[in-house]
Amino acid sequence: MKDLQTLKFYCLRYEVSAIEELIDSSDGIDNFVFSYYYPAADQAGKPLQLVAYAHMVNSAYPDGIYSTYYDTLSIDDNKIEEICGPVILSNNILSLAQMLELIDYPEKPDYLILVPNVNSDRHIYYSVEAHYNNASVAGNTAQKTALFGPPPKNTNPSPPAT
Repeated sequence: MKDLQTLKFYCLRYEVSAIEELIDSSDGIDNFVFSYYYPAADQAGKPLQLVAYAHMVNSAYPDGIYSTYYDTLSIDDNKIEEICGPVILSNNILSLAQMLELIDYPEKPDYLILVPNVNSDRHIYYSVEAHYNNASVAGNTAQKTALFGPPPKNTNPSPPAT
């Protein structure tokens, strides 16, 4: 049997403080756009990461524009998902409303974790969960605690796959 080619994707961490900074510095932000990022690395097969841009619609740009600034999401504990092809890599999008719901409900988390998945159309998307650093907020021990139970929020591959 022939081995199927796989791609490796990190589970990624996005700090809420960085999200709030991107919102505050992006006039007319309506969406967060997550694009794939392949870092310069000396190791073969380095897994893919994401960068987050703001898409903005405002009086200066009524048709919309992408921010020139982007955040590079950090790696969460070197957790890697291996996904067999064929898969479609495209931008992933979360609306501002969806992002605000994640970071403001019911209490502000410290960071989001994005976990790579494949939908039935073979697009890569990310499940997004909110997490706390401070276990006393969630009433647990010193472990990271998910704010939302299953199913978490999901990014939507763009062009829309759902």
